[in-house]
Amino acid sequence: MILRFLFALFWLATVARAADPVGLLSMVSGEVQILRAGESAPVAARTADLIAAGDRVLTGPNSEATFLFCPDSRAARMAAETEVQFEAATLAVRKGTLGEERKIPTCRLPSTLALAAASKLQSGMTRLRGRDLLLRSPSRTNIAELNPQFRWEPVENATGYELKLLDREERILWRQSLSATESHYPDDALALEWGQKYWWRVTAREGNETVSEVGSYFQVLPNDQAEGVRATEAALEQLREANPADNGPLFLLAFLYEENGMLDEAARLYSELSQRMGPQDWVQGRLNDLMGKLGWDRFDSAPPR
Repeated sequence: MILRFLFALFWLATVARAADPVGLLSMVSGEVQILRAGESAPVAARTADLIAAGDRVLTGPNSEATFLFCPDSRAARMAAETEVQFEAATLAVRKGTLGEERKIPTCRLPSTLALAAASKLQSGMTRLRGRDLLLRSPSRTNIAELNPQFRWEPVENATGYELKLLDREERILWRQSLSATESHYPDDALALEWGQKYWWRVTAREGNETVSEVGSYFQVLPNDQAEGVRATEAALEQLREANPADNGPLFLLAFLYEENGMLDEAARLYSELSQRMGPQDWVQGRLNDLMGKLGWDRFDSAPPR
């Protein structure tokens, strides 16, 4: 009985590992199909479909697809009438040809990638007074710079705001009074340090009366980690500029930011991807999950930086 139980656990673990995604389709045009491992009939493929070990992707006449294959940090374009078999560590071209094959600087799929259900969105930020003030960035996230851009939602009837930045001991490092809803940390302020956590607070006022006050925090990445993020980011931006129609670099940037805890940046890119390619369950699931962690009850309306 115990042996049967252990065998069942082993079998379930093997199946789960086999179903882990090894890549995704970053662009689909025309008649493209996926034959899932263990299935007998192919299904129509969509942009952002995840590819698991054992899956086959097939392109029809006058069709094409581009894909990311993470075990080999590789991207390529499938020409018309091409068939590719994806495995855990290799891929095989069974028919047709691949083009535009290239190495990519990173291809780490999120470890919990799944078709997540919509998360319950609720704010986890410290709300001191009022309910209308929502801190946007950098809030409950990591950053890879020492001069962050602070942003928050406007408060109805507010005539001005006070922004304060505090260290771990709640000592005020910088403060500013302004009428806008964003401010860049200036070069002449006390320098922030790599690897440190900071708190910031915004007070909205109507004249001399406080109408809302909210606080949040952010973490500056260690210097070496931040340098790695920025180097990879620059390489992916070059790929994006070289082929604006390919979603691959955007996915890789979203994965990079999520892996390094830069949640607001990841959420921004998942939202952009959703708008570019239409509904895709797992993308919306990632976005909803990140919004819940960020404490957002609605998406940031600010344009990409």
